[in-house]
Amino acid sequence: MAPKVLYTTRISPAGRAVEITAKILGLELDIKFVDLAKREHLTEEFLKMNPLHTIPVIIDEDVPLYDSHAIIIYLVSKYAKDDKLYPKDLVTQARINAMLHLESGVLFSRIRGLLSPVVYLGCAEVPQDKVDGIYDAYDLVEGSLQSDFLVGNTLTLADISCCTSLSLLKTVFPVDAGKCPKLIAYLKRLEQVVPDYHEFNTVRAEEAYTFFKLKLEENKKKLAASQ
Repeated sequence: MAPKVLYTTRISPAGRAVEITAKILGLELDIKFVDLAKREHLTEEFLKMNPLHTIPVIIDEDVPLYDSHAIIIYLVSKYAKDDKLYPKDLVTQARINAMLHLESGVLFSRIRGLLSPVVYLGCAEVPQDKVDGIYDAYDLVEGSLQSDFLVGNTLTLADISCCTSLSLLKTVFPVDAGKCPKLIAYLKRLEQVVPDYHEFNTVRAEEAYTFFKLKLEENKKKLAASQ
């Protein structure tokens, strides 16, 4: 089977979710890193693959697919040997889908709200409301944890998607064990069951945090020099 071509970045939570899913399924990926700073995601070639100009994009049998949630559901539906990651039961699917929307609408949205002003707008500090929003997101996940994993007692696509954003958020703003004990236990559980968790989540989350801190310091120096 020819490898699927994945366009992503090392630190993208969405891209990492696709990489983890492919790893579990035993699929080979030909990874091509997109340089967002050079606006490679806005080239004519890239826009032909994904008019939304987002990452990741995967090419499977010459067909481009985009949005990490759509991609991981597609990969499991087509290549998984069983339905453990995305059970065929419609109620379970609905619950997994709800968590995928939590990841995109809340967790990843809070990441963008945190990073975008610093990386793209030159902000020299993180607004308190953005910080508060992250801790509110932790509370939502804490309340969602009614079992060992987000949906039931086994790993599903809900966990694979959410763990990538959570790993980055908690690196920047650690989770309070006193307020979110179930979330702390859940994150430790994920370290044991997600393949190559350390590389996909811990190492790359640290890379993203280092980049964020450098941009923040750079912005502070620019602000000080202009005053």
